[in-house]
Amino acid sequence: MDLLSFEGDFQVKTAKSLRVFLAGAVVTAAGCMRDKISVPAPLPDPPAALGASVRPMLDLQEAQGEASDFVIYEHEFVAGTARLNPAGEAHLRQIGARAALVPFPILVENSSEEIAAMVENCPPCAELDAQRRNVVVAALTMMGVPAASQRVVTSPALSAGLTSMEAERAFGGAMQGSGGGWGASGAGTGGVGGGR
Repeated sequence: MDLLSFEGDFQVKTAKSLRVFLAGAVVTAAGCMRDKISVPAPLPDPPAALGASVRPMLDLQEAQGEASDFVIYEHEFVAGTARLNPAGEAHLRQIGARAALVPFPILVENSSEEIAAMVENCPPCAELDAQRRNVVVAALTMMGVPAASQRVVTSPALSAGLTSMEAERAFGGAMQGSGGGWGASGAGTGGVGGGR
């Protein structure tokens, strides 16, 4: 064996030994350090999407607003009778078209004593309410609304109406564009944009 082959053999054996030694040292160190190595804490949940806390309230308001579409109000009947006026008939047709698609009850607003007192030969309110309910059930049944007799109930309206003074203020404010109703409010963009 000459000197060059001895040196080459020695280097190869030394390199292999060194690799085995280093691998053993790493394994040993990992085993000894197992108690001292800290595992990172789990990451916190990501923040909720923008609007996630507001969305349920908006959904509830939307559902309640849609449910109010299924209220037949007292002013949609001819005063003191169970006969629908033209606006009431149109509203009932809209309800009939949508009733199968939604779970809401169909409400017939209770009669008010004040209006009944102004009409001659008006039946008692409870009797008038029952007559109005029967008219609505019969019409919806003719339109093919399933389970109309179970869905139609007499009840106070879901939202209180306005007094004459409140209605006048709301209507007047809307017509003047004060933003208090459905009129124009006159708001603008105030210089937003990149024009010259």
